[in-house]
Amino acid sequence: MSFTNVAADRRTFLKLTGMGLLAVSGAGSLAGCGQKEALQASNASAVKLPTYVPVEALKPDLPGTAQGVPAAYFNYPSPPTRTVTTPPLKGETFSAITNIFGAPPNPREKNPTWQAIEERLGGKLDITAVSSDDFKTKVNTTIAGNDIPDLILDDGASIPDIIGFLEAKCQDLTPFLSGDAIKEYPNLAAIPEIFWKQTVRAGKIYTLPIPRSPVGGLGIYRSDRFAEVGITDTSQIKNADEYLEVMKQLTNAQAGRWAFGTKAFGMSTFLQLFGAPNQWRESGGKLTYYLETEEYLEAVSFVRKAAAAGYIVPGSESWTNSQRSNAFISGQVAQIYDGMPAYVNAGGYGTTIKDAKPFLPFAAGGGKPIAWLDNILFASTMVKRNDEQKIRSLLGVANFLAAPFGSEEFMLLNYGLEGTDHTRDDRGNPVAKASALANTSVPWKFLVAPDPALYVPQQEALTRNAHAAYSTLVPLGVENPTSTLFSPTNARKGGTLRTAVSDTVTDHITGRKTLDDVKSAIQTWRTGGGDQIRAEYEQALAG
Repeated sequence: MSFTNVAADRRTFLKLTGMGLLAVSGAGSLAGCGQKEALQASNASAVKLPTYVPVEALKPDLPGTAQGVPAAYFNYPSPPTRTVTTPPLKGETFSAITNIFGAPPNPREKNPTWQAIEERLGGKLDITAVSSDDFKTKVNTTIAGNDIPDLILDDGASIPDIIGFLEAKCQDLTPFLSGDAIKEYPNLAAIPEIFWKQTVRAGKIYTLPIPRSPVGGLGIYRSDRFAEVGITDTSQIKNADEYLEVMKQLTNAQAGRWAFGTKAFGMSTFLQLFGAPNQWRESGGKLTYYLETEEYLEAVSFVRKAAAAGYIVPGSESWTNSQRSNAFISGQVAQIYDGMPAYVNAGGYGTTIKDAKPFLPFAAGGGKPIAWLDNILFASTMVKRNDEQKIRSLLGVANFLAAPFGSEEFMLLNYGLEGTDHTRDDRGNPVAKASALANTSVPWKFLVAPDPALYVPQQEALTRNAHAAYSTLVPLGVENPTSTLFSPTNARKGGTLRTAVSDTVTDHITGRKTLDDVKSAIQTWRTGGGDQIRAEYEQALAG
């Protein structure tokens, strides 16, 4: 593959390596179909989670928190901190299987960056990197052949009987990582608790986290458009009625300007504003799905009202992502739904539009606003059962891969070799060379990754805006109580059941169906499998 057309500048490098907000994206979130149909509680309270110990040598410009607010850096620390001084391996070779997105990297023998990383590791890591489209087939074929790699990506969707596989073939990492035991691996200890909660299965720590930003957010708005109608901070809006009035003032259809426009009506924004559960709401061991709540119906009714009044671009419910982006960039719409990474990543809305800002929540019905903790992990990685010394060696490898932003190791893993893959500007920030993508796309970050950080060089205002938004959103965060539980029925047909309801909601918002039709669709969800999904999750919660 030729890289002669790749611009060797910092922004290109950040795009190539997936930087900006240092969180990965892509993996599916649905559990795989159940064969054994085991139901296991994964309540994080069943185990003592790893002790959180930040790396003291790293001094961010804006601090992170143990709750998951990412630290922010205006420039890459110079000189970077070395966090792993002794190679974790002593000549061993281990194996791994994980996802890859995009073109494959240069092979080891032609990849000086890969070779340099393994020199720092003190051994080899043979990585089977599989396209996300083919991963499910490949990982299950590998397992069926009993040729299980030492590290296996769990994307939450590919292994049918995940609990049975963990218990039969994978290492219980609890004795190695629970509580203060994790301090043997300082970079793993620097990953906050919110991410480790997601690694608990059947009351044990079974996987290693690949963190993302904890909140996806409520979308992005143009502060210039909102300022025209007197809103300098969206959290100033007091309730749904005031919001509807703001939307009215933002709309001038004759001039081609609307308040809102996003595929599928951007329902996530409105569900959070109205306080709907993050998937499920738990009380006394009993679960209520978000579709069943009054908050859900209130949010649907609000969007119907806004659409009928003409405040949402007609037809935008069918937009592609490109149409949404173009409408926002051009000023056609004042607000869209897209995730926080789309705001802060290099080339994202924050770098493209100086007036773009994250939409901060208010409570549509009054009271305290919420934000969903719906973006916690990309995936996690399982470790094949082995003797203690090999497990400790593999955890040493994981500790290297989890080296935080600002470290030498992170620079090597993500930006490659200085001189070969990048140079650095006068502030220490990496500037890509043409070889960067071919050498740095080895999917290390899809095995283990550190606590995310905010880093968009030469974009201090954007970085401050994003950090302030996370500092508001994360403390308001609402978890999904079933995020680490398994329901065979949900795995088999949960998506199909939800789609039937959302299709009816779209028809209602566009005036083709009534709210009673929506309620009927929700009842069909219950009888068609929703009640069974609830029962399976409740059984898992009960342990």
